[in-house]
Formats: sequence, structure tokens, C-alpha cells
Amino acid sequence: MYLPWYTEGLIRSYNMALKPLNLVKQGDVAPKLSLNLSKVARFTAELFWDSEHDLDAHALLATNSGDGAKVSAFEQVLSTYNCKKTNPQGCLNGNSDGSFSTPEGALTHGGDARTGVNADVDEVIIIDGAKMPSGVNEIPIFVTIHPSKSAKFADVKSAGIRIKNDQGVVLGEYELSNQFGQFDAVQMGSLLLGPSGWEFVEAGAGFNGDFNSILEYFS
Repeated sequence: MYLPWYTEGLIRSYNMALKPLNLVKQGDVAPKLSLNLSKVARFTAELFWDSEHDLDAHALLATNSGDGAKVSAFEQVLSTYNCKKTNPQGCLNGNSDGSFSTPEGALTHGGDARTGVNADVDEVIIIDGAKMPSGVNEIPIFVTIHPSKSAKFADVKSAGIRIKNDQGVVLGEYELSNQFGQFDAVQMGSLLLGPSGWEFVEAGAGFNGDFNSILEYFS
């Protein structure tokens, strides 16, 4: 797959500390967190960071048959790089409030944030389990740094991901450790859909390269 390039653990429950998200090495078993959410639940994954760097959150409607999460169509890619407003060759239509969704509405991106300054939440992905396409059982969530200044995560402060239910209760919150300093993209984790509902797995995978090269990893 290819999209044209445009310049463009402690689990926190209110008073508990953020869990550091560490780099998962080959052969490691990534920890899983049961979210206690039904298959049709509606919930959010929030990206936060504290710096002037421009980070972008992406999510995929993927199928994992045991050989890794895979997507086969651009419509399964929730990304600002796949939104027609920022990429004329993209597949996803944007809304007047800056948000955009996959065609069936299973994933919605709340809109692009250009910095992580003066905000507790910078980018939001809304997951609607009731609209999940048949066959989708994994939603990888990864974050890239806009390439304009060739930054790495060593240059970004307090980057992390927060999972909340539809009542705003924090189910899990993770902050990147300094093990990701050499990378300019990170898979924060994956949301897994099983028979009993949703789990979050700490993927902790680091990448270097543009959005297209990362997308190929899931193709």
C-alpha cells in the first residue's frame, strides 16, 4: 500500500501514576490490559504530548490472523494523510469541525493538532464498536512526528496515550519511556477485539521512516 507523501505496568485510575510504555523487543510478550468494554462499546484513545513538535495519531481497521495486523484498503486507514482536506488523493471525507471518519463510522479522528502546548489532550480517536466492520479484530494505534524539523522522540516531552470509556473514566494511561528517543514513529499499542470485548496491548514498537514506510508494515 502507498499513500502520496504530503508535507504534511501500573494502570492509572484517577490517582494512580502513568505506566511507562517500554520498547518491546523481539520475542517479548507484550502486556495486555482488559478494558471491561463490550464489543459494541464506544470509547476513546487520546494522544498527549508536551512540546511544540507536531505529532500525528493514526489508527487502522486491521485483521490479525496470527501473522500480524494487516489492512488491504485505504478506507481502513484513519490518518490526516488520508483525509481529503489535507491530501486530495485521500479517501476520507472531513467534517466542518475538522474531524474525519472511516466510511462506516467505526473510527473517528477528532482533528489534527499542530503542537502539544497548553492542552491536556492533543488528538483523539473515537472507537465505535457497534459500527466495527466484520473481520476487524485489531486496531493498531501509532504516532508519527511531522518530518519538517527531523525530530526524534528524544526531542518530545511527555508523549503518551490514554484510553477512556464513554463516561470519561480513564481505563489505562501510558507515557513513552526514554527507550524511544531514537525513533520518529511509535506504535503505542493495539486495541484487540475478542469474544468478550476489548483489550489494549502495549505494542511498544519504534520505527524510523515516513508514513508510507510504516503503513507498508501493516500491509
